[in-house]
Amino acid sequence: MKTLLKGGLLVALAALAVLFFVLDPNKNIIFPRCPFYSLTGFYCPGCGSQRAIHSLLHLNLAGVVQSNLLFIPAVLTIGYHFLHKILNRKLGWNLPNIFYLKNTPWVILAIILLFWVLRNISEFPFSELAPG
Repeated sequence: MKTLLKGGLLVALAALAVLFFVLDPNKNIIFPRCPFYSLTGFYCPGCGSQRAIHSLLHLNLAGVVQSNLLFIPAVLTIGYHFLHKILNRKLGWNLPNIFYLKNTPWVILAIILLFWVLRNISEFPFSELAPG
């Protein structure tokens, strides 16, 4: 059952990747708009993530940064979370899982909240954090 669930999850992720590769979120209505932005007119920390995924799949790193600056560190952090066990086992390393460190949730929360506030300031240089 666990293997079937993992396989199904991989198939779903692959299908989503194809969808995001083929369709541009800027030009298709099948991609939902951010409900927070729609209700308040303010950007949330995730605003621009769909465009960032599309840009990343097209290897357009400038587009990723322009869409959501926090996206690349988030992907790298999540990737590390899933790969550190494999790296430790296969290479004999002893890397810690940073998600289980005492202060990690607070640091992540502080970064997200700071990004959320700063990207909604319309003055330069903070206006550069708004999704483009």
